[in-house]
Amino acid sequence: MSLPNVPSQLTIRILYSDSDLVVVDKPCNLRSVPGHANPPPQEKERPRSDVGVDAARGGDIGPQSHRRTAQEAWVKAIQLTCLEEDTSISTSGKTIKQDISMEDAAVKEVLRNLGSTASPSCVPRKLETFVKYCHRNSKRLLPSFPDLHNRGKGASKKEQCEPTQKKQKCHKPSKQSGNESVSPMMRNIAQKSYTKISYAQIPLMNLPKPTENWESAIGQLRMLGFGDCGHCVSTITEDSGNADRSDDKGQHQPNHSKLHVVHRLDCQTSGIMVVARNHTAASSLCKAWRERELVQKVYLAHVRHWPPYHQHQTSEGTIDLPLAPSRTERIKWEVRPAAEGGKESKTYWKVYKDLENVTANNDEEGISQNYPIDKRGIILELHPITGRTHQLRLHCAAIGSGIVGDSLYGDSPIVWLGDNNPNTNTTVGTDGPNSLRLHAHKLTLPHPQSGKKVTFESPKPW
Repeated sequence: MSLPNVPSQLTIRILYSDSDLVVVDKPCNLRSVPGHANPPPQEKERPRSDVGVDAARGGDIGPQSHRRTAQEAWVKAIQLTCLEEDTSISTSGKTIKQDISMEDAAVKEVLRNLGSTASPSCVPRKLETFVKYCHRNSKRLLPSFPDLHNRGKGASKKEQCEPTQKKQKCHKPSKQSGNESVSPMMRNIAQKSYTKISYAQIPLMNLPKPTENWESAIGQLRMLGFGDCGHCVSTITEDSGNADRSDDKGQHQPNHSKLHVVHRLDCQTSGIMVVARNHTAASSLCKAWRERELVQKVYLAHVRHWPPYHQHQTSEGTIDLPLAPSRTERIKWEVRPAAEGGKESKTYWKVYKDLENVTANNDEEGISQNYPIDKRGIILELHPITGRTHQLRLHCAAIGSGIVGDSLYGDSPIVWLGDNNPNTNTTVGTDGPNSLRLHAHKLTLPHPQSGKKVTFESPKPW
């Protein structure tokens, strides 16, 4: 199951899949979910009320900011589409209705009259509310199309301007009656008008460029067809419940559900990741994640120095250090007492392998080329009892030297090879010295369909 034009070291590996979930082996330096590829620099705080008033009056945003809010962009888009329609009418003259259909002419008239509204900020931004708004104000927005004025001959002027909610309270119609009162022609005109305004709004917001599908595990799953149609990779053995095999000879079954993120791994963390394929499975798995005893996670981490083992000859133990978001750095967490807002955080650890006991004959494996013999350290097996952000990385840094390659909490920070680095696709690997040596090695969870526990396992890539 290869993906074209995707670097091999950044390609996910499917471990298991059925109609309820898909399990992948995520490589290091790959996002778990899509995001922003190159977010713009953070802007300075500005008085939002003043900017909102200026935008509502037709003004532009201040010079100190390069981004608009959704509401500001919506108001500006209404005004721009109005100017475009005025320009097209002035160039084509009175022959406009002869060149286009009645529906398109009505759309132009709606857009032109929306822009001339005294307060464009009052125009709804949600589609269904926008349709009802156009229907209520059809006489003002479509004066040239009396056949579309579906308010009734006996309706008073006050009733025509009355909001939909108040009218529903008086007449107590059914939930579907509001939709049925809008004629199909009027609904199409309103929807086309809404689409034009929405297209004009998007570039005005100056949103960051989104990541491409190959840049995240979820995106690569979509490239492989997951989420659009079923693709079963292997089956679970009934007795052992072990499903760590990769099998490309799966069955194809129709399944038009989307992917649901159950949990995430840090971009620099490699290993097992589970994704639900329908709402029922997602609900079941999220419930299991909340109940800590139902899901067992095992990580492998490489540390250079671990005082409990190297100084006190202790091969296992539990780290109990409360954690909380850092007060000074947004993306980091820190150890903080519970009395000061720290959240309970526990990690069970034991020594998985002592790299210093590796004989000199094994130097050709490449470990000693990057790290001297006296600094090889050990590989820890970590069992997170709680699931705080950066819990394993912080606990290892608080007790020992930190995880090798950890740019946030380790003792030897590395230079991040991000999206702006032209050599990212060719130089970032999963086993080099610049990679975070933290791997989600094993995961046990109850299957959302049968409730039986299944175990998935992935060997460490370093």
